[in-house]
This record gives sequence, C-alpha cells and structure tokens, in this order.
Amino acid sequence: MIIIFNILLIGMAALIAYWWATQGLLSALLHLVCVIAAGTLAFAFWEPLAIAMMSGGTFDNYAWGVSLIGTFTISLLVLRVISDKIAFGNTQFPDIVNLAAGGVAGIFSGVLTVGICVISMGFIHSTTDIMGYQGIGRDGSNNSIVTNVGGQLIIPFTRLTNDFFGMLSVGAFRPDISGTPLLHYNPKIDELSCLVRDSINNGKGQLALLPDAASVTKVRMSENGLIVMQVHFNAEALDFGGQLCLSSSQVRLIGKASGQKTPQVIYPVRWEQETQNDGQNVYNFDAVSHYASSVPARKTADITFVFEADNTFIPRFLQIRGTRLDVPSTDSVALAETDIERYTGKIVSAEDIRGGRPVMGYPLDNIVLITERLGKLTLSTNGLPSSIVVEDAYFIEGKLVRKWTSPGVSGKLRVKGVRNDEGAKVVQIDVSRNSAASIFDLIPVVGVNAEIALIDNDHNKYWPIGYYLDTGGKMDLTLSPGSPIRTIGELPPLPTSGAIKMTLIFQITEGQTIRELMLGDITVGTCNKYIKRPVDDI
Repeated sequence: MIIIFNILLIGMAALIAYWWATQGLLSALLHLVCVIAAGTLAFAFWEPLAIAMMSGGTFDNYAWGVSLIGTFTISLLVLRVISDKIAFGNTQFPDIVNLAAGGVAGIFSGVLTVGICVISMGFIHSTTDIMGYQGIGRDGSNNSIVTNVGGQLIIPFTRLTNDFFGMLSVGAFRPDISGTPLLHYNPKIDELSCLVRDSINNGKGQLALLPDAASVTKVRMSENGLIVMQVHFNAEALDFGGQLCLSSSQVRLIGKASGQKTPQVIYPVRWEQETQNDGQNVYNFDAVSHYASSVPARKTADITFVFEADNTFIPRFLQIRGTRLDVPSTDSVALAETDIERYTGKIVSAEDIRGGRPVMGYPLDNIVLITERLGKLTLSTNGLPSSIVVEDAYFIEGKLVRKWTSPGVSGKLRVKGVRNDEGAKVVQIDVSRNSAASIFDLIPVVGVNAEIALIDNDHNKYWPIGYYLDTGGKMDLTLSPGSPIRTIGELPPLPTSGAIKMTLIFQITEGQTIRELMLGDITVGTCNKYIKRPVDDI
C-alpha cells in the first residue's frame, strides 16, 4: 500500500506541475505566489482556529487537520480569484520558457500543496499508518523517535513543506506583531503530524487535547540536564471519556530558540504515575507497549514526565497531542539528589552485578540451538523486498521486517532460514533480558565496546553474523556475514520490560564443540554443543 500511496502523491504533484507548465510562465508564477501566501495564512491561523473548534466532543480529533486543510483551501481559492481578476491577461513567452520555467514553478506548487495535504491528513483521527505510511514513529526495540518506521515517502513532501514555511516564519514572513514564528512555536510539524496518531490500539486513542484539559503544575531540573515535569489532567483529557493513555511520542518538550534556528525538541524517557495497586512508581518509555495512563474510573490524573537533555536546554513549552502548555519558571527550582536517583532509575554498581553471577556463567545447553530455521517464521520467497538477499529459499544478508506468518504459503516457496556456509552450521542463542544468556544487564560491567563471542573447544572465537528481534507479531532480521557484529554496542538496546526478544545468529565450524558464550571478560554461560559433520552420520 505504501507504493500506491507514493504513486498517488507523486502523480498529484506531477499533475499540478504539468498543468501550470501548459498555462504559461506568468500563470504558473502567480499560482505559486498564491500557494505560498495561502500556506502562510493556513499555518498562521491553523492553531487558533483548531482550538476554537474544539468542544470536548469527537470532532476534536479532526479539528487540527480540518483547520489546516480548510484554511489553506479557502485562502488559495480566494487568492486565485483575486489574482485572476487583477492579472486577466497573460504575458507571452517562448514555448520553451513557458514549459521549462512554468514547469519549475508548477513543481514547487505541487510539492507544497501535496505537503500541506499530507500534514493535514496526519492530524485527522485514523490508524497509526495511512496506506502503509507512518513516517516518524517509535522504534520497536528501544522506543526512540526515528524516521524509518512504517513506510516512507519517496519524495519528502512533508519535510520540504515544513522546512519552507518554517524558514519563511523567521524570514520574510516573520510575524512582527505577535512575535511567535512557526519555527519557534510549533517546530517540526511534519514529525508532529505522524506522532500524534501514535496512540493506543494502533491509533484508536484520542488525538487531540483541549487547552484547559491539562496544565503543567511543577518543574524540576538538575545541573546535568534531567528535567522532571508534573502535569495535571482533568476529565476532558481522558480518551473518549474513559482512561487517559499517552505514548511518549504524543508528548514533546520544546526548547527556547532565537534567530533562524530550529528549537530542540525532546521526548520523555520515563514517567511516574499512580497505579491501582502499587501506588506511585517510575516506569521507562522503552517499549512501544508502554503508555502513561490514569487510574481506571478516576476522572483526573497527575503524571510526571522525565526528560533527558544537555545542560544548555531551556524548556519553553510542553506539547501534548499538539496542544502547547506553558511551562512555569525553572530559575530557582532544582532537583534534589534523592530525586535524581529516583528519576534516573536505581543505580546498580558493576561490583554488585558481577558478584551476583556464577563465575562460569549459567548453563546454556537448552538455549543454544543448531538450526537454520528462524523461530516460528512462515514466509514466502515471493514479494520479499530488495533489502534482503535470498538464494535457494535461504536468507544470505540484508534486513527484513515482516510478520512471522503468512497464510497460504506453499512448501516450495517457503523460506527455509539462514544459509549455512560450506563446512559450517548456523547456531542461534536467545540473549533476551529474561534468558540465561542475557547480555544487556552486563553493560554496566563491561561497557558497550565489549566483544561478543562464542568459544569452541579449540578456543576459536565466532562473532554473530546477525540477529533477529521478536516484537510479538513481527520479526526484525539483520544479517551481515561479511562484517560480523563484534561488540554489544553494535546491537540495538532492548527494553527493560522484556517485551522484545533478541536472538543472535552465529556460524560455527563443523566438527567443533561450543564451550562458552563470552561478553568481554565475563563468561555469560557454558555449554557442550557438538557441531556435526556430514561424515558423522555415515
């Protein structure tokens, strides 16, 4: 579907460009001026109009998108009528000039028009993705905000539109009266239009927030950039009158900026809330299944969001579901040492971690698997993307993100797994947080540059040639046999909740016996796994 979506958008932009190229240079330039002026008016009045439309009902989840596209469409229509009345004739240029220069003006008009339309679509209540397009989203393995989630636009219409009108807002079209340029007060709208839809149940949660439904009540900061912000939510903030549920991508803190610089935008890494049975607790935003929420059946909630920034960051606004909330002064309010420890998580010393483990590690015979098959994968070789190389129904190298199972896959077309090199066998080890071979809890001891290796009976080392993540419904595979993974820092981090599983993939020489898994100078675990040779079965 993402391919079809891209074709539709490119076709729409190309049609606009072609139409104005055939209408002449002057007409194309006039239309481009109208598009720029209409876009400027749309982004100028978009926010106040959207807030004015909100009443606490279902329409609130459409107000942001309707306000932007409606203001743009009406402004463009009025400006086109005025321009046609003023410039009722057309200046004659050579055909080549009309087609070339008029086409360039038409391309700019098409890109900006499509960009505004897609941004508007992002602010209308829908699913997390639109025809496969999600754009900006949370990484399933570590919850960081990334740019390669759920399909991308071949031509970055939204980013180009955001950058252009942001530049105008601090340039030729800077608002001298209000002094609130778009770039400083609502930066990165292209990202925001994707992230507000990243709500519970694949986008079925609420998308908008009434300005009076929440307020920042307390702010504390540490010298090293830790920012703790308490927000009070009332009944109007609850998802459709039920329970408040907020993902980390629906909450962003905007820093102060000046001149033509884009302000820094950061997202919470933890939150503190009251739960029904456990009282007040701090939780990590380190999995896509983690949401800050209110106590069921309670009509108000006080949730504390924790941000990590550099010590030069000065918060200006907190933005929740697109609505800006003022931040109280932080000049004289600092975090106490006990609060810093609470909101950064309990610090466990390297000595405690090392002392709590057996010197020879844990027994791993049950989790060291000699097989080329990948978990519960049932996938056809047909329709695989170019990001993964497949030969004779075996994966060789590349990246692949797919659902674990596909219906109706015939045996002849089924992917068999990872290819063995001649004289070697594929070995897999589950290194997830709840596994005996868990390696991520050892990072405070060994550091991110610690070497990962399987050791055989002759003390040969074997590094992972890849890994796959099990995110529940999907497999995220990375294979790079030509450049093995040497250190733990080359692997994506895993959430502390254990919701994401990771399996490392090795190739071990036939005839050898695997003895231990090492991480730096620590023995993670030991085993006695013999890698059979073909002659062993004769």
